[in-house]
Amino acid sequence: MTGKKFKEQPIKILCNNCLNEIIGIRDENGVTKVVCKWCGTITVSKVMSRRHVQYDIYAPKGQENIQ
Repeated sequence: MTGKKFKEQPIKILCNNCLNEIIGIRDENGVTKVVCKWCGTITVSKVMSRRHVQYDIYAPKGQENIQ
């Protein structure tokens, strides 16, 4: 999103690995980076537009995707 600035605020995110609720801080660019304290999964979310939020989920060290 070009030119849009966000107010820093806490955001609730559901961990997609262990399904626990975690809280992160969204910065002025709309990016939130959170590490789950239960399982270690890293979740990065970015607001792309008012209807589009992009999530990147990184597995904890030692875990892999099941094929």
